[in-house]
Amino acid sequence: MLESAELHFNVDHGYLEGLVRGCKASLLTPQDYVSLAQCDTLEDLKAHLQTTDYGNFLAHHAPPLTVSKIDAEMRRKLCGEFQYFRNHALGPLSTFLSYMTCSYMIDNVILLVNGALQHKSLKEILPKCHPLGRFAEMEAVSIAETPSDLFSAILVETPLAPFFQDCMSEHTLDELNIEILRNKLYKSYLEAFYTFCKNHGDVTAEIMCPILEFEADRRAFTITLNSFGTELSRDDRGTLYPTCGRLHPEGLRLLAQADNFEQMQRVADHYGAYKPLFEAVGDGRGDKSLEDVFYEHEVKLNVLAFTRQFHYGVFYAYTKLREQEMRNVVWIAECISQRHRTKINSYIPIV
Repeated sequence: MLESAELHFNVDHGYLEGLVRGCKASLLTPQDYVSLAQCDTLEDLKAHLQTTDYGNFLAHHAPPLTVSKIDAEMRRKLCGEFQYFRNHALGPLSTFLSYMTCSYMIDNVILLVNGALQHKSLKEILPKCHPLGRFAEMEAVSIAETPSDLFSAILVETPLAPFFQDCMSEHTLDELNIEILRNKLYKSYLEAFYTFCKNHGDVTAEIMCPILEFEADRRAFTITLNSFGTELSRDDRGTLYPTCGRLHPEGLRLLAQADNFEQMQRVADHYGAYKPLFEAVGDGRGDKSLEDVFYEHEVKLNVLAFTRQFHYGVFYAYTKLREQEMRNVVWIAECISQRHRTKINSYIPIV
């Protein structure tokens, strides 16, 4: 017997859940990747993609076909699907989907802030913005001429204002390191998203909390790795770590003290989920980077999300799997375009 919460889920969200599961079934298969890797030209790659769920998504593009055009059209297709889900969603699914767009908004706002401080035009910045992170007030940020105007525009005009309040001030904006600002925003965003999912409870919390815990810890490891050899102090590094992951609190304290990759790996050795990931980087079996093994682990978590029903996590998982598929196709397309086929199979499999 279905519990009442599950019955209510089907009444409000059953159609969209069924739809997103159907979309997941349309992801490229391992055989599709084998065929794509055997293509000699981008036109061949386009011809094979036309036999998949992508269809004639490149039909209106005049030759020559480029990797950037393929990437842009795949992104546009994903954006169209996501907007359909969002337009038909009821609360609290609509809130969940809004949280999903915040990560893209953060990247877009950082682009706008950077462009405003460098006096770049909106036309120059907008093409670089992710379509899932677009919002109506983007122009207000881009036309700000002074740090004071920019501070006001961000706090008043953008949907990210709650995340910005603890990350910046009017007096430090013009001197603030953009990457530090990005990481502080992601920290606030991930912690808020995690709290929302945890408070929602049910299967959504059971699926999404581990996914967001991994995302928080991945950011902590990445921030640590990227800070080696920079002027970022240990104390400042520690303020950038999201606190909703498995590493909190002791692992984050140890990471903040790490001075090299070996010390960072010793921290990961204390965590059963992360020890094999770091071992896969340096075991001599290939050229996998830490980023690669993180992507592989993320794929596994997102695929597992589809083994449960009656939860919002499938929307998050599908979007992340489709994005990984896009990275895979772009990787193969770049190898074909540059005639560098030795690593054409070094994509992240989705199984």
